[in-house]
Amino acid sequence: MVIKEKNELPDNAPPKDWFLQFLVNMANKNRFELGITLNVGGILISGTLAGVKQYFADFGSDFAASFDAGKGSEEVKATFKKIGDECVCVSNAEPAESPSYIHLKDARFLDAQGNSIQGNRGVWWRGRLSEVQGFVLGTLNKPVTAPASGRPGTFPG
Repeated sequence: MVIKEKNELPDNAPPKDWFLQFLVNMANKNRFELGITLNVGGILISGTLAGVKQYFADFGSDFAASFDAGKGSEEVKATFKKIGDECVCVSNAEPAESPSYIHLKDARFLDAQGNSIQGNRGVWWRGRLSEVQGFVLGTLNKPVTAPASGRPGTFPG
């Protein structure tokens, strides 16, 4: 196995993880949600895997909220929903697709040690599958001490 440059993939490594593509396909076609943490360029992105239809519909609603209520905001919501509805990657009649993008809701960003980035809050995130270097199922949580028992516990941080 020959690596040409420090950050380049070996010649035989696929650009996208087939298993992660499978999970994205499930989310795209079945409105399936799953906690997941991605490693992208040394940053950890932790959130809930969401399908492309849900991403565009809910992102559109959030985006439309910045407009004055009324016709303008409703048009924005409808436009984003239509984009999600028309994505070819959600057609159940076609053979399995090879998605290029992954969508997370309530995404949070953490450094390589798992420390939350300042001012971090859950947001909608869209990224290229080819940029994901690794993943784990589940979202990252901060350890805390439960006051009643004094034993460690977790909570979404």
